[in-house]
Amino acid sequence: MFEFSNNNKKLITLAFFFFFLVIGILSYSDYGISIDEDNTRISGFVSLKYVLEIISLEKGLKLNEIINVPNINNYNEQGIGVIFDLPMACIEYFFKIDDAREYYLLRHLCNFLIYFLSVYFFYLIAKKRFDSNLMGILAATFIIISPRIFAESYYNNKDIIFMSLFIICLYTGINFLDKPNFLNSVLFSFTSALATDVRILGIILPILIILIYTIKVSRENVLKKDFIKILSTFIFFTMFFIILFWPYLWENPIKNFFIVLSNLSKFDVEIYNLYMGNYINAKSLPWHYTLVWQLITIPIVYLILFLMGFLLVVYRFVKRLKQIENEDFWRGNNELLDLIFLATYLIPIFLIIIFNSTLYDGWRHLYFIYPSFLLIALSGLNFLRIMYFKKIKKMFIFLSILFLLPTLTWMIKYHPHQYVYFNYFAGKNFNKSFEMDYWGLSNYHALNYIIENNNDSFYVTNVGTGDLTISKNFVKKELRNKVNLVDNEKNADYIINNYRDWTGKIKDFDLVIPSNFNVFYEIKVDGVSINTIYKKNE
Repeated sequence: MFEFSNNNKKLITLAFFFFFLVIGILSYSDYGISIDEDNTRISGFVSLKYVLEIISLEKGLKLNEIINVPNINNYNEQGIGVIFDLPMACIEYFFKIDDAREYYLLRHLCNFLIYFLSVYFFYLIAKKRFDSNLMGILAATFIIISPRIFAESYYNNKDIIFMSLFIICLYTGINFLDKPNFLNSVLFSFTSALATDVRILGIILPILIILIYTIKVSRENVLKKDFIKILSTFIFFTMFFIILFWPYLWENPIKNFFIVLSNLSKFDVEIYNLYMGNYINAKSLPWHYTLVWQLITIPIVYLILFLMGFLLVVYRFVKRLKQIENEDFWRGNNELLDLIFLATYLIPIFLIIIFNSTLYDGWRHLYFIYPSFLLIALSGLNFLRIMYFKKIKKMFIFLSILFLLPTLTWMIKYHPHQYVYFNYFAGKNFNKSFEMDYWGLSNYHALNYIIENNNDSFYVTNVGTGDLTISKNFVKKELRNKVNLVDNEKNADYIINNYRDWTGKIKDFDLVIPSNFNVFYEIKVDGVSINTIYKKNE
């Protein structure tokens, strides 16, 4: 029953991704807007202004009439590339998209489309590793049915874009190892540059792949002839593309690259994370911070499969080490791929711990290791498939769907607030232990609720350290004038609280609301309010 021809497999795969694409297109306007999106939009225009100045078009096109941004050398937010933001600035400017809601929705759609493309490449990686179209589809399903990743695929144009490009880079890196020719070298250089130009940590993958390539060459004499040529090609084109795609590097690549590196360690703003019930400075987090966040925000079934896959891969690797005189670190292509997945998962975590890196808002800075996490989990699932379900595929598919259903049901039930997903390990009172809506997505939905239940214009403020300005600008244009933002609670008709205070002065759930305000509406996830609207007593 489940033995499909190649044509049927292609049709199933096409239908799967078409359905996913339709869901994405129908859902992208459902989400709110994060407080970071305004900053990343500005970054794109800073680079656009610089490019236009170089080609002597900036004055003629009058960019400052649309948005007033500083010169690139006076812009302090250097540290993250503009692979996404520069093209989006070009589209917004040259297509004359002048309404805030329209250009932010466009960004959300494009953010999702890049993620969608990466899911397809993730499918290809898994299909290749497990030599199974079914495992490829399951891999794509795993990363889609990941609540936080799915939600952030629409608006997180830093961490999700980086994760997406990292997946594509991983695919081209695997192809490069299979066939280290000129074309694959250039393609791998291209994707390596794209990933690195989002976050510097993107350089980890090309370094790892080149190291493995060098080991393979030392073991396989047939590869030595072209080693220097291929390696030189890769290094040259990687450096070329990194500079090409990052305008800030154009004037002085080496100097400005080191400025970017130094900026990564400069955090003048004191930001505190709510972690295990206490506020902790983002500069001095405990070593287990990212590990705990993974433990409480990844679906439990994936965690169990990961543990199985991790033990299998590590056991096999240790076994190879004991026989290293007679063998490589790996035997066959599949073992090599598993080692790559293991390394790309563990190395960034070790670097974060060793250098005590500044992190905030959960483990989003490490989302790019999540695909490797899932691929290791899929190794555990594949072990079960081979051991117990080789002759009963129907049961394997049924159980796979059954175990995914609870998470999928949860995602549908709490749409579009999947970004506040916590599993059983976080406990029932997760709001008192960990950050929830740290980017203020729910503020937009809170404003909309007030608009829908208030015929007149109103005055509203917020408690905590969020900002309602960008949420107001995201409201439909014809309704925007009803919202009047004020700084003082005494002048407000409504108070919005999305339970975020990065100053660490007071815990979000202890914020005091004036006695003349009563709860008007609550946006709840798993019985916990992630955003509360208070209305002044009449």
